[in-house]
Amino acid sequence: MNYPNLPNSVLEITEQPEVKEITNELLKQLQNALHSNALFTDQIQLSLKGIVRILEVLLSLDFFKNANEIDSSLRNSIEWLNNTGESLKIKMKEYEGFFNDFNTSMKANEQEVTNTLNANTENIKSEVKKLENQLIEATTRLLTSYQIFLNSARENATTQINTNKQEVLNNITQEKNQATSEITEAKNTIIIKTLIFLRLNKAC
Repeated sequence: MNYPNLPNSVLEITEQPEVKEITNELLKQLQNALHSNALFTDQIQLSLKGIVRILEVLLSLDFFKNANEIDSSLRNSIEWLNNTGESLKIKMKEYEGFFNDFNTSMKANEQEVTNTLNANTENIKSEVKKLENQLIEATTRLLTSYQIFLNSARENATTQINTNKQEVLNNITQEKNQATSEITEAKNTIIIKTLIFLRLNKAC
C-alpha cells in the first residue's frame, strides 16, 4: 500500500524586522510571561496592552494623507506579515494537496485491502472444500475397510460353522456305523448261540 509523503512543516519565514522600542518591550514582556509560566491574568494583561498599543499606533496613522511618514520599520513589518501570509498560504496548499493525495491513496488502498480480503476468503473456502473432500475420502476408505473386515469375518464364521457342522455329522455317522456294527455283531452272536442251543436240545 502506498501513501503520499507528508510535506515539510517548516515555513520559509525571514527574520521578523525590528519595530519601535515600546512595541518590542511589550512583546518581550509577553514572551517572558509566557516562557516563565506566569499567571494567566498577567499574560492576558500584557496581551491586552499589546493590542491597545497596536490600536494606538494604527489610529495615529493617516494612511492616505501621511503615507510617506509611516515609519519604515512598520512598513517592513507589514511586508514581513504579507510574506509570512504568502508562505503560510503556500504551505496550506501543500498540505491540502497532501490530504487530497492521501484520500486518493486511501481509496486505492481500501480497494486493495478489499481485493486481498476477497482473495483470502476464496483461498479459505478452497482450503475448507479440500479438507471436506479429504474427510469424505478418508471416511469412505474407513467404511470400505470396515465393510471388508465384516465380510471377511462373516465368511470365516460361516466357513468355521460349516466345518464344525461337517465334523459333527461325520462323528455322528461314524458313531452310528459303529453302533450298527456292534448291534449286528451282537445279533449274529445271539443267533449262533440260539442255533447251537437248539441243536443240542434236538440231539438229546
